[in-house]
Amino acid sequence: MNLQDLGRSLELARGGARYLGSSAATLAGVALQRGLHREDSVQLDRPLLGVVGFMGRPGCMSHLMRHLSSEGNGHRVYYCKDDQIYRDRKFQDPLPASWSDPDARLFQLVPHDPGQGPHLTAERMGPALQQIAAITGQSKTDVLAHSMGGIATRIYIARGGCDIGKFMMVGTPNQGTRAATLAGWAMSQGIGRAAELLLGPAVAGSLQWLRAVEDGNPELEALNARWAQDKGTLEDVRVVGAGGRLTANSSATGWGDGDGLIHSGSLSLPETPATLLPGSWTQGHKALMHDRQVFAEMRSFFGWTQTTQG
Repeated sequence: MNLQDLGRSLELARGGARYLGSSAATLAGVALQRGLHREDSVQLDRPLLGVVGFMGRPGCMSHLMRHLSSEGNGHRVYYCKDDQIYRDRKFQDPLPASWSDPDARLFQLVPHDPGQGPHLTAERMGPALQQIAAITGQSKTDVLAHSMGGIATRIYIARGGCDIGKFMMVGTPNQGTRAATLAGWAMSQGIGRAAELLLGPAVAGSLQWLRAVEDGNPELEALNARWAQDKGTLEDVRVVGAGGRLTANSSATGWGDGDGLIHSGSLSLPETPATLLPGSWTQGHKALMHDRQVFAEMRSFFGWTQTTQG
């Protein structure tokens, strides 16, 4: 192993250790606060589709979806997977094709493989949004995406998707992430073979899309180059993230401000500045969707109506 490879190995190890420590502390903070317990109840006028990020599963938005469904909004979350909509997170209770419910509001897109690339998730967004429109009778659906889910949604829009109303990205690495650059390098060297086996063979496509633009990412660069055109199909868009944690990036120092995984400079897009939260103890990357300040941003952006006070 040469000096450059040794340096990358050490950077990967330090970054991984810092992220794991930050993530554990963040999730502990969320658990102590009981997620969004005692936040105001709100009513959604339009259906909402949640899109999870890399290695995302239905539970990644559990606190948020539980809160939104507890006092209204159809009192249920529906799960969109493999062009079918289910009533349950185990995908045992599919809805009949003819089913409709104008009061249904909460839907979550579940990837076939949690490690799959965002281009594959984007392929399933069209059928999911068409089904939601048929169920609810509304032509537009708002989209709330976490991390890589934001990139998947942007790919769908770039491919001609025009049935999204408002679109919020939370912790989305629009300029890529150094962590993905290092993880992709480790797997190419055989260093990360165990991780690849653990996460599944689909992770290579995700890492290719997520690598830092500064380290070379032609797919993400091309997607970003057309953003001004793509955002014109939306009613509104907002990018939200957090700072306050030492986070790997591709600068000369190798570190900067972020949420522990996504550097704050990676959030923004042309003509779309990011809303950067201060970085409380519950604002690590993995738990952003459970955070109270992020929830306040959601309420304001989507225009959810308060129904009862928490």
